[in-house]
Amino acid sequence: MTLFVRAITSLCYAALLLGSLYLNTHFFTLVVFAMATLSVLEIQRMTKHKLHLAFIFFPTILLVLHYVEQTTLPLLVLGVVGTLLLTYYYKSKQKTPFSKTFATVLGFFSVSIPLILLVVLGNQNPDYVAFFFGIIWLNDSSAYLVGSSVGKRALAPTISPNKTIEGSIGGIVVSTSIMLYLGTYFDLLDANTILLTAVVTASCGGLGDLVQSKLKRQCGVKDSGNILPGHGGIYDRLDSSLFSIPLYFLILFVFEYVS
Repeated sequence: MTLFVRAITSLCYAALLLGSLYLNTHFFTLVVFAMATLSVLEIQRMTKHKLHLAFIFFPTILLVLHYVEQTTLPLLVLGVVGTLLLTYYYKSKQKTPFSKTFATVLGFFSVSIPLILLVVLGNQNPDYVAFFFGIIWLNDSSAYLVGSSVGKRALAPTISPNKTIEGSIGGIVVSTSIMLYLGTYFDLLDANTILLTAVVTASCGGLGDLVQSKLKRQCGVKDSGNILPGHGGIYDRLDSSLFSIPLYFLILFVFEYVS
């Protein structure tokens, strides 16, 4: 029954996200900002801190500046810096409760910047967003299936004991193979770029999942929220995506698919 509920929730989530993406860019922006707002509220509840007021206004100012100046580089730099900071946090041995400043930085770099980049990407080419989520969702599903079937060695036993090395490798291989075929079939990107984006996105997606697992364990909660039956909160559902978006965008930017 739980698996059925998870499947229905996933289908509704995907339909809303991709439907808004191809229906209207303004509607997609509203959906993404709603997801960002809910994620922020979930972070506040997890960390037991109200985020600094600047957190709310600064990302909005950045997005406005992007459309006025038509420059993506500042957003991209902040996104990559955020990914590096979250990686540093994951490797650290911090066990003390979050400060208000840390919670604000977490929300800014792990929610606001990645989702703004997602909006920018959707406005430039919706197919790139669909391709991104195809990698993420295939990686998550195949990692779970492979891990459940043949997984034996725990990937991070103290943080997420159910995740296995075999499942992680299987997820990367399966998602990369399928998206390489689809991407070349529909002539979305060249084969080398597809291979690079798929491997990097899938690998970072798995790491993003572990980062969030550590955050929740440190906060003493199982899920960030309960708005999505069978999944938890919006922040739970976005864990892999938020960590991967900046690097996915960076690859497309370097190879001049986006500007």
